[in-house]
Amino acid sequence: MARILLAEDDPSLGPALRDLLIEESFDVTWVTQGDDALHMAQQNSHDIHVLDVMLPAEDGFAIVRTLRGQGDRTPILLLTARDRVEDRVRGLEAGADDYLVKPFASTELIARIRALLRRSSPEFADPDVMHYCNLHLRVSTREFSIDGEAASILTPKESALLELFLRYPGIVLTRSQLIDRLWGYEADVLENTLEVHVSRLRKRLERNGCPNILTVRGLGYRLQKGN
Repeated sequence: MARILLAEDDPSLGPALRDLLIEESFDVTWVTQGDDALHMAQQNSHDIHVLDVMLPAEDGFAIVRTLRGQGDRTPILLLTARDRVEDRVRGLEAGADDYLVKPFASTELIARIRALLRRSSPEFADPDVMHYCNLHLRVSTREFSIDGEAASILTPKESALLELFLRYPGIVLTRSQLIDRLWGYEADVLENTLEVHVSRLRKRLERNGCPNILTVRGLGYRLQKGN
């Protein structure tokens, strides 16, 4: 289980990110102050630091410079609402490994964290190929196949949606969870937009014996084994 130091002072975003990371099986330490983040990074071992730039007491840029100056090579991902090129360059030149601009989709955050972990240690290498029953998905290329047939390429949203179902087969994923993961915590997405993507993915799975996506009335969707 990868250990993550999360520094985010937004009272609504911080808990949401903490819960998201815990759901993804990360061990999370969450702080809201820059000086606390620096102290925790210096005193405890983490596999990755996820830092908001605009933190009280000590900003993310200063934390990165201090840690790198002390020889700490732990991967660092900066989160910020600043989208100017010069701000991104400033963060990377300070020693950060990646820079994600808010608002962002939850799936992109998780993908970037896993990419940094894979780069830093083979211990955290994720298998690229996911499967359930006779379904197979190669995440990096969005190649999808059933029963070993020639692979077809899913759209980015179809691939992200199927990846979520493959990660949690048999478990009900609520509409709000799916919208948050696919479009981001601040996205204004109608439920019928999600339904369109689910419907398109269902058509990909229309085959006897193939797992299918079941609508759970009033809740969301579940990937279940076919008949």
